[in-house]
Amino acid sequence: MKTDDLIRTLAAEPATPAGLSVDARALLGTVGGLILTLALFVTALGPRPGLWQAWADPLVLAKSVLPLVLGLLALALALRAVRPGRAAGAPGRAIAVVPVAAAGLFLFAFATAAPGTRMALFLGHSIPVCLPAIVILSLPVLAGLLSALKRGAPVRPALAGALAGLAAGGLAATVYSTFCTEDSPLFYAVWYALGITLAALAGALAGRRLLAW
Repeated sequence: MKTDDLIRTLAAEPATPAGLSVDARALLGTVGGLILTLALFVTALGPRPGLWQAWADPLVLAKSVLPLVLGLLALALALRAVRPGRAAGAPGRAIAVVPVAAAGLFLFAFATAAPGTRMALFLGHSIPVCLPAIVILSLPVLAGLLSALKRGAPVRPALAGALAGLAAGGLAATVYSTFCTEDSPLFYAVWYALGITLAALAGALAGRRLLAW
């Protein structure tokens, strides 16, 4: 049997030696990580007052929905990445919608904001909290995902790790968004994206070492 055929055969196996599939382990790892993330969040930050009322504004709701969609699509892609020969498929095409939507919101906010307020809205007042919070909140989910993905057969461990980090970063940004009062896309379309990117880089570095086989 050729090496490529062996890899595909192993990747097609539905269960791990412990009896759980990679998908099931990823779900457990994600849920377990999110529980720790939420515990950290509630302890250190907590949701903003009037969150439900704030979500009535579509621009504020998008601050939570976009990273959530990104995280879920990245999770699907990470699971595909540990199964050689599995194409990115619909999640790979759909995930591009998220940065396009974020860029559209940024341009809309730029066009509608008064020129004298644009820089203040862009810089906001919470960058020193936003970036480290998203990265730190992503770590429990990332750890849970990487533990699950080790049961797969990633041909490109760094890519699989980066996708796990992207998923963790997206979910962490969703949680953080319930605390954040920076409601302009001029802020969150840029700084949330940077925080999520840092989480993806952390995942790539960890994946290169932990997911190699």
